[in-house]
Amino acid sequence: MKITNLKFRVPKQNAGNLKSYVDITFNDCLVIHNAKVIQGKSGLMVSMPATKVNKKFVDIVHPITAEFRKCITDEVVAKYKELNK
Repeated sequence: MKITNLKFRVPKQNAGNLKSYVDITFNDCLVIHNAKVIQGKSGLMVSMPATKVNKKFVDIVHPITAEFRKCITDEVVAKYKELNK
């Protein structure tokens, strides 16, 4: 599965570690809205959209394998850095 489009949106106010919201489109046929680029302890990371269930946040969408998560993170973070030089 290939990322074919990324749309970044800057939070309207200072949001601490939240750097950007991002919509990720795969193969021009599936989009994940409102993922987040977050500054973590070891660098930038991508957080998938989540909802609150019983006082706990649960991902609505998430990669099944660590390899696919790394592919998404690497591409999103690289494009975010390119746009925010």
